[in-house]
Amino acid sequence: MAGTATAGVPPRRLRPSISIRHSIPGRIRLRVSPGPLAAKAATLCQSLPGVDHVRVNPACAAVILTYQTQMTDAARLGRAVREAMDAAANAAVSDPEQGTRACACASSGVGGSGVGRQFVRFLSLTGVMATVFVRKVVFGAALSEAALSPLGIVALLAAWPVAKESLRHAREKRFTLEGFLATGCVAATLSGQALTALEILWIQSGAETLKAWVSERSRQSIAAILDLTAKNTFIVAGDVEVEVPVSAVKPRDIVVLHTGEKISVDGHVISGEALVDDSPITGRAEPAHLGPGDKVFAGAYVRQGILHVRVECVGDRTYLARIMRQVEDSLENKAPIESVADDLARSMVRLGLMATGLTLLATGSLWRAFTVMMVMACPCATVLSAQTAVSAAIAAAAKRGILIKGGRYLEEVGQADTVCFDKTGTLTSNQPRIECIRNFSDCDESALLRFAYSAEMHNHHPLALAIRNAAVARDIAPISHAVCDFTLGKGVRAVIGEDVVRLGNRAYMEEAGLCAAQADAAVADLRERGLTVIFLAKNREVLAAIAFANEPRPDAKATVAALARTGVSTVALVTGDAEKTAHDLARELGIAVCHHSVLPEEKGAIVSLLRQGGHKVIMVGDGINDALALADADIGIAMSAGGADVAIEAADIALVRDDLADILYVRELSRRTVQVAHQNFWIATSTNIGGALAGALGLLSPVAAGLLHIVHTLGVLANSSRLLLPLPAGPVPISQADVVPAVLSQPEPEKA
Repeated sequence: MAGTATAGVPPRRLRPSISIRHSIPGRIRLRVSPGPLAAKAATLCQSLPGVDHVRVNPACAAVILTYQTQMTDAARLGRAVREAMDAAANAAVSDPEQGTRACACASSGVGGSGVGRQFVRFLSLTGVMATVFVRKVVFGAALSEAALSPLGIVALLAAWPVAKESLRHAREKRFTLEGFLATGCVAATLSGQALTALEILWIQSGAETLKAWVSERSRQSIAAILDLTAKNTFIVAGDVEVEVPVSAVKPRDIVVLHTGEKISVDGHVISGEALVDDSPITGRAEPAHLGPGDKVFAGAYVRQGILHVRVECVGDRTYLARIMRQVEDSLENKAPIESVADDLARSMVRLGLMATGLTLLATGSLWRAFTVMMVMACPCATVLSAQTAVSAAIAAAAKRGILIKGGRYLEEVGQADTVCFDKTGTLTSNQPRIECIRNFSDCDESALLRFAYSAEMHNHHPLALAIRNAAVARDIAPISHAVCDFTLGKGVRAVIGEDVVRLGNRAYMEEAGLCAAQADAAVADLRERGLTVIFLAKNREVLAAIAFANEPRPDAKATVAALARTGVSTVALVTGDAEKTAHDLARELGIAVCHHSVLPEEKGAIVSLLRQGGHKVIMVGDGINDALALADADIGIAMSAGGADVAIEAADIALVRDDLADILYVRELSRRTVQVAHQNFWIATSTNIGGALAGALGLLSPVAAGLLHIVHTLGVLANSSRLLLPLPAGPVPISQADVVPAVLSQPEPEKA
């Protein structure tokens, strides 16, 4: 173990590595290597000037800090942590035993936080309170509550963690809840009211346990969405394939992926080809044809074929793990309303201190003063008012397949007045339809469609399904074929009667010796419109070109219309597609503002101009070209968890289900969350003030004050839990009457 030494051998110096993985003003996320030192780093961070809160995640070797921007910044904090860790490493060299203790402490997770540690503390205090209840109430035994009695010693020991935290805050000249609690508990114990101190600590511990439990449940709901990787995979060992656990795979290993298998690593294909369903990552319905040089991601599926992949990232370094690291801290990214709750709690603490002092001066009764302190010294319900509402809302969204990366985004998404949509993959579905058939022969269109349907009748490719749907809609029956050869990613060859029918791209036609250059030139205008074009040939003649387009999502028109009912004043289409394609879609969906033929940086500029004009903007997209606009918007929403790597990392909210209606849902959820939080404020504040008044008048005992805390804390939790229930009758009812006028009366789309 680092830090130990044998005779004549100098101890090995600890070499911690600290890197900034993510930062926003007021919040920074550090990665600590070696991982066991993360807890030690968190302990050192607590004493840094300007740091408000520290949380450690041992599983990811991460330390999350919130800090005061007027006192420090991310770069300065990063340097300070590195210097502190280096100093600790030097100390470990000079004092081997200290180094050993530090490593043992880090390995055991001491200094970390979590629901387990909070629950153990709460359970211990509950055991003490239960013992006191049985001895005092059931057996009628008299218990000493003096400071040096067993009960007093237990109370002082239980108060030590709170007192330690309050001393750290005092050194930073900050007056906090912990200071009030510690002062009250110590004062109660020293004055012979050890049971009162234990009641305060028990209630505070229960509230912290509930808070940790709600946060943990929310994180588990988020993590469940991203649980997409397999447990075992095959690697090449010599000349054979060996099945091994995914945890045993290392970078530069060669992984073999077969039909039907789930991909568990990130890497590049070095040989083979396959159709890969990456919809869990990209949201695309159409499987991608991958070959040598293409990249694969953990979480995708091999639908057909075999791939040999050189591993680049495994475990917590894969793309899915990067997403997980982003969303695991979402509950730490506070909503503005949570800051309101914190300010209100601090005000209640100050008011409680004044009320306790005034009660003691006015009545001269220590009993009444302690009762007031019991009510006001632990504003747990006030602190939990917004936090539990936001946590419940994030958990409810996660169960629906919506990843929200923080309370701030949850609150602000309901306040936006402008929504910008990308086109492809966002307003249009990933299931193509036949846009047109360009005929080069004497055959009629029905005959051409019959040939195409007959060749593709056993294929499940999205283009084949589009051909099948078009044929079925026209009551065209297929002709059975004797031979059918499918070439992955290129096309299909079928023998129908005495004719050889081919359907595929230009390269497939040229490989068959058919001249497709002239036909390809005849469809140049279709390609310029962004359509996918394949050719149909019979024997040695190219008969037609079939052009496909992604049709608008079924709920796109209704969603656009319904957004106006949620307070959105402007809906804009921002796309790189050609003018005619963009304008046609805008007219069809009733979108008044249309920016077409724009580059990725121009998308970002459009969003920035809208924000400068005083608008709060939501950008909805799914591709790499949307990443800049997603980052520049007040709220970036990515269609499906991952669209593209850059898009999901730039977005603030990800819609895993790829459902536009989820935008309406999350806006309504935002409003309800704020509403519930304000209701919680009234529950917590009114009961605190009423209880303090009753205590000052002698109408409430310290024990009754403790029960009041439990009751109104449970009331806040129960009210917040309503957000876990389905929204009644859908988030925003949409009627046909709302849709038609928007389409008929919308003005001419504008050019970017």
